[in-house]
Amino acid sequence: MNSWKPAAVTSIYIVLYSLLVLGVVFVCVHGYRFCYDVFADVRVEEQPGEDITFSVSSTDDFRDIAAKLQEEGVIRDRYSFLARAGIMDTDRNKIYPGQYILNNSMTYEQVINRLTVSEGFDK
Repeated sequence: MNSWKPAAVTSIYIVLYSLLVLGVVFVCVHGYRFCYDVFADVRVEEQPGEDITFSVSSTDDFRDIAAKLQEEGVIRDRYSFLARAGIMDTDRNKIYPGQYILNNSMTYEQVINRLTVSEGFDK
């Protein structure tokens, strides 16, 4: 009469272990992609790409700028962009308001260099 209980418990364990394995795979795949975006020279498009005029206002902080860069199609992911900027020299990550000409074939490092004081800006 109670012969179904072990089969039901076994089925529940199979489902739970399957979900656990899928969760681990999901975390590994997305973790790899995030780390690849942070440390590799990723681009949205291949050379020559498309020039994009990008505006920075005086009220924008670095997170706002990263979100706008992703919306404009200059970078693939704002979070990996912020992480890449964080591991670069923080003294030069000051961005001034103005107009910048960016290209969607630029790497994260090239975009950061263009937006920071080290390469200047167009007023």
